[in-house]
Amino acid sequence: MNDEIELVAQIRPDVEPYDADAKIAARARLRTSRRKAYRIVLAGALAVGAVAATTVVAMNRPEREATPVVVAMPKMAKMSAEELLGRAAGQAAGDDLRPRADQYIEVSSQVMYSATAVSSGETSRYLYRNNRTIWQSADGSRAGVLQSEGLEPKAYPGWPVPDHAWDNVGDVSLMKLSKCEAGPLWYRYDYVSLSQWPDDVTGMRAFLYNEGRNGNGPDQAAWTAVGDILRENYVPPAQRAALFKAAATIPGVTVNENAQDAAGRHGLGAGREFLGIRQEIVFDATTYELLGERQVVVDAEQAKAPVGSVLASTAQLEVKITDTVPAVADDPGLVCPEPASSPAPATDSSKSPTTEPSSPSPS
Repeated sequence: MNDEIELVAQIRPDVEPYDADAKIAARARLRTSRRKAYRIVLAGALAVGAVAATTVVAMNRPEREATPVVVAMPKMAKMSAEELLGRAAGQAAGDDLRPRADQYIEVSSQVMYSATAVSSGETSRYLYRNNRTIWQSADGSRAGVLQSEGLEPKAYPGWPVPDHAWDNVGDVSLMKLSKCEAGPLWYRYDYVSLSQWPDDVTGMRAFLYNEGRNGNGPDQAAWTAVGDILRENYVPPAQRAALFKAAATIPGVTVNENAQDAAGRHGLGAGREFLGIRQEIVFDATTYELLGERQVVVDAEQAKAPVGSVLASTAQLEVKITDTVPAVADDPGLVCPEPASSPAPATDSSKSPTTEPSSPSPS
């Protein structure tokens, strides 16, 4: 059973395979299921270090029909990335939620990612969708909780949706997130640690280009880090503003005027193309508030999917502060990954690489 599930970053080729925590979480969920076992390869921002605790099964199932998610080709706006992200930085400088160290940050979102299932030698692919609420300790000192509700799947371009993709629709699960030993400051994304990050463009850019980040070239690794820092998280206003301004300095970032998040909200997308996929961070076109992310195919040959296909999307719906989290049992078998280590980030922005290899390849 330990080899039944393997988690890898498939739609995010610049991200390394999921670590031991994520694999344990997936295996724990599989052990609690009475359905036929599949070898699942999931792609997306799944909670790391999560342990399945309880599942509520919905009685009513939707009709089993699903269609691919296809949008118009991104239309580049006259607005520059520097202008859009600068306005987003201005919006970020507003009121701070100011959580206490003993509180939790609660983020609700909707997500869609791709999954590949292998059963009896046959492979299937589809886009799975969830409503998620995550509670994370403001200072990173306590375990968090993830609640996930299965939504109707969508078809992966060129593939029929398998029957088992509907099995978890309507199910609600609670999973405990491990509290692991902290790594270096640039590796920690809790609110208290982020408050210690640089609040200037030069310092923040150095953190984004830290040599310890994994990716296909320094620019792509830096852009990926921007999304990782923002996703299902709350970044202090000063650091959020610096993050957006630093993101605008990453080569290759442009603005799409017809972006859309997982909840269907339209906005402006600051994005970068990699291996035929445009990876966008979506902002409200009027307020410049963060809406979510998406990945859309712009080169069919490289991405191996039709142009305009949406392979991943998220929508951040609500962020608030709470004093408690839902009760979830501990798992004695949970282990923590080794923390990343790297030299201290450069303080001189001139030391940050500005070009990538001409032909990056997936790691």
